[in-house]
Amino acid sequence: MRYGYVRTSKNKQHTDRQVNELKQHCDKIYIEDGVSARKKTRPVFHALLTKLKSGDVLVVIAYDRAFRNVVEGLMALDALTDRGIQFESVWQRFDPTTPDGRLFYTMTLAMAEWEVGNLTLRTIDGLKAAVERGAILGRPRKSEIRPKRNRASLA
Repeated sequence: MRYGYVRTSKNKQHTDRQVNELKQHCDKIYIEDGVSARKKTRPVFHALLTKLKSGDVLVVIAYDRAFRNVVEGLMALDALTDRGIQFESVWQRFDPTTPDGRLFYTMTLAMAEWEVGNLTLRTIDGLKAAVERGAILGRPRKSEIRPKRNRASLA
C-alpha cells in the first residue's frame, strides 16, 4: 500500500493542493490539520507510522511536510528503512536511502530547520517591536473586556 501524509501548520491553511497531488500517487491519504512538523505530538502522523508495514510506502509532497528537524528526520528514515518501508517525496525525486540521496535528504531537512529557526527569530523580533510601540500582546483579561453598546444606547 501507498500511504500519503498531508500536514498544514495552521487550521486556516488548505490541504487541497497536497491532497490533489497525492491522489495520483497513493491508495490512502492521512490529513493532519493545524499541527506543526516541529510538534512531538502529531496523532495522525504517529497513527500512520504505526499502521505501516514492510513493503508499504509513505509518500509526502515534500520531505519538510513530515519533518522540520534533521535529527528527527534521519532517525525516522532509519526506523522506516529498518522496517522495510519506503519513504518518498513527490517533488524531491531522490532515494533518501542511497548515499547521494541521504545527503540531499539531510540538506533538505537542514534547510527546513533553518527556515523555521529564522521564522521564529523574525516573529520574536516583531513581537518585541510591537511591545516597544506600546502594543499589549495576548488576549485581554476578563476585567478588561467591556460589553459592546449598541448605537441606540449612545444617544
